[in-house]
Amino acid sequence: MFWKIVTNQARYKWSVTLLLWAAMATLVALYTYLGNSARFSNRSMQLIMKNLGHNLLILPEQADPLDTYLCTDKQVLFGQEATPRMAARTHLASKYYTSVLQQRVPAGGGSVILTGMSPVHRADETPEKGHLDTAIAPGEARLGAEAARLLGVSANRQVELLGRSFRVAAILQTVGSLDDYRAYVPLEDCQELLGKPGRINAILSFLCLHGTSLRGVSRYQEQEFARLFPDFKIITKTRIAQGRYLARMTTQRYLRYLLAIVLCITVVMIAVTGLQEVSERRREVGIFLAMGASYAYIIGLYVAKLMAIALAASGAGFFIGSFLSNWLLAPVLVTQTHSVAVVWRQLPEVMALTCAVVLFAALLPIAKLVRMNPNAILVEE
Repeated sequence: MFWKIVTNQARYKWSVTLLLWAAMATLVALYTYLGNSARFSNRSMQLIMKNLGHNLLILPEQADPLDTYLCTDKQVLFGQEATPRMAARTHLASKYYTSVLQQRVPAGGGSVILTGMSPVHRADETPEKGHLDTAIAPGEARLGAEAARLLGVSANRQVELLGRSFRVAAILQTVGSLDDYRAYVPLEDCQELLGKPGRINAILSFLCLHGTSLRGVSRYQEQEFARLFPDFKIITKTRIAQGRYLARMTTQRYLRYLLAIVLCITVVMIAVTGLQEVSERRREVGIFLAMGASYAYIIGLYVAKLMAIALAASGAGFFIGSFLSNWLLAPVLVTQTHSVAVVWRQLPEVMALTCAVVLFAALLPIAKLVRMNPNAILVEE
């Protein structure tokens, strides 16, 4: 009988019920679309900042960073085993470690920076995100744009570096920095050419935020690094780290404000509709009360109908919002990890949030309903 009454109430005002469902489904679709938009846009901007390169330079405590930046003969050497030791500390905020050995060598009337590199993976790095640096196959080299010009070679040709021939696997696009003059080779090959087996000049890494503030994660990283590796110091390229942090904060605030507006609109819409329905059903409520029905029973009828509409609207809105985000965002966002798609784990969250908002919005109509006097209603009739 209970659900039959609920169904009859919905059918009696079917146009209002349909409009309420459509409005709620639209708002849920907007909520889902905005959530996906912020989530995938955030990840896209983070990847853009990540592609700018490492933002941490790790050097021995006695090393002068200027010697490393300019690649002078005064660079300090240390053992390459330090990099795996750092990568093994997965509680640190740094990832994507790369061991580097570098030296200027003459080339084409000028000089290039012979750079041996070897990426060192951390245990918690996932394959789909990829390392900032990809390993170079033995016997191959990657050349910066200016290094290729000075050496007079192109891709898939042979180039001679310190008497050894390498196949040019790729010519890198110009970045307008010292990296344009680098000739990247495998670390072991570089160590052998320079007569420095097992030795490196620097370690590159990337500072990840882990959901906290830039200042907080930087302080944590410095404290832990000083405790675990007192013989080393870290130098942060603040602009890259700040860009990544600001990208995340921008999308989070954007999402928070827009979703707050959507939730307010939903609450007002349901409250106004509920107040109107309670006013229109005064006679029906009076009859129910006169027949001995409790206020809890009448409130249950009202809430059950709203919950049924909310569940149907949240399901439809979720699919509509997910489809729109996939259709509109996938072609334009820069994503190298998870592609824009339906996030199924959000469906229970969206449905639960919709029901919670509906219950909150129904408080005012329910308050008006329980204040009704059945005697006064029937006398008026």
